[in-house]
Order: sequence, then C-alpha cells, then structure tokens
Amino acid sequence: MRKSLLYLFIILISWTSISQENADSNYANKYAVALNGSTLGGGIEVARNLSPHFNIRLRGNTLSIKNFVQEIEVDDANLNVTANTRFLEFDLSLEYLPFKASSFKLVGGASHFSDGNTKAFATYDGTFEYGEIVLGPEDIGDLQLSLDYNGFAPYFGLGFGRAVPKRKIGLAFEAGSFYLPEPQVGITASGMLEPTANEADSLQEDIKDYRWFPFINLRLSIRI
Repeated sequence: MRKSLLYLFIILISWTSISQENADSNYANKYAVALNGSTLGGGIEVARNLSPHFNIRLRGNTLSIKNFVQEIEVDDANLNVTANTRFLEFDLSLEYLPFKASSFKLVGGASHFSDGNTKAFATYDGTFEYGEIVLGPEDIGDLQLSLDYNGFAPYFGLGFGRAVPKRKIGLAFEAGSFYLPEPQVGITASGMLEPTANEADSLQEDIKDYRWFPFINLRLSIRI
C-alpha cells in the first residue's frame, strides 16, 4: 500500500512538472497584441516574451478631450473656461516578473510625448461694475493658457498580468507614473487682461516641478 502511494506521488509530481514545462513552452518567445484603456486614453501594444521573467513591449496611447466647459465664479462674476487636451505617447518598456509562479511584475521604460498639449480659453460672462463704470466682456477681454509637455519621459510601474500571457487571452492591471518633460507655458490675453500675458515666465517657474503623470492601465492581450 505504501509503495502504491509512493508511486502515485511520483507520478503526480512528474505530471505537474511536465504540465508546467508545457505551459511555459506555450508562451516562451511568443508575441502578443493588446488593447489598453488608461489615464492616457486608449492604445495598442505589441509584446514579446524573452524568458520566464522578462517581456519587452512597444506601446502607443492617445488621449483627446475637446471643448470641456467649466464655469467658475470670480468676484461675483462668471468666468467661462473651455479646455482642450490631447496626448500622443509611445513607449518601450521591459517587464520583470520576479516570481515564476506569479504574474506580479515591475516595469521600467522610456516614453516619448510627441503631442502633449493642454489649452484653456477663459472669458467673462456678463458685466463688471467699478463704481459708475460698467465693463462688458469685450472690455475685460479674454485669456488663453497653453501647456506643452513634449519630449522624452522615463516610466516606472508595477502590476499584475503578463504582457505575453501564458494562455491565449490575458488580462492585466498596471499602475505607475511618467516623469514628464518640463512644461512650456504660453499665455495670450486681450483687453484689460492683456498684462497677464507677462506672467508666463513666472507661471512656468511655479509649475516646473509638477511633472509626475499618474498612469493606471487595464489591458486585454491576445497571444499570437
């Protein structure tokens, strides 16, 4: 009886090892394509398995927000702000999976933002009274602010899920941050707000350290 149990145990161990080797060989040196949904909008990805612990991937993301309108009250007057944002980003990164039996990963790479631009256009709605003087929107003028984040940015992240899944289809979650290039600030103004344009350099100095862009990503990948 003991010998039978011993033989059965040896067979189970051997079968498990062979199954694991087959599972590993199914995705070793394979490719995968993926769709991403993230804080950078939507994107596509191509990845290749290098070893049980490493995957390399090339990814592109794009985000576009048009005519986002927000009304702000300033000194009993309404300020209408219309914002437009767009990002086009490409990155090459390496996944490191420290535990062979787990999909936990650490990610590092480099990205390029070729079209990282945010613009906000602000106008007063209504009139502004100063004593007996009544000023309309055309007297007060308007203000346009632009922020440009273009250039290379390192990326660091962690998550769960392989870029090249062991099975045919895989899901993954990732959280990290891009360290963006220093933003370039532009201000144009008209009317009474025209002197505000001279504050562009001061504003750029104030926000030059606000360069961390949080990145949260969900990915659906297919091994090919």
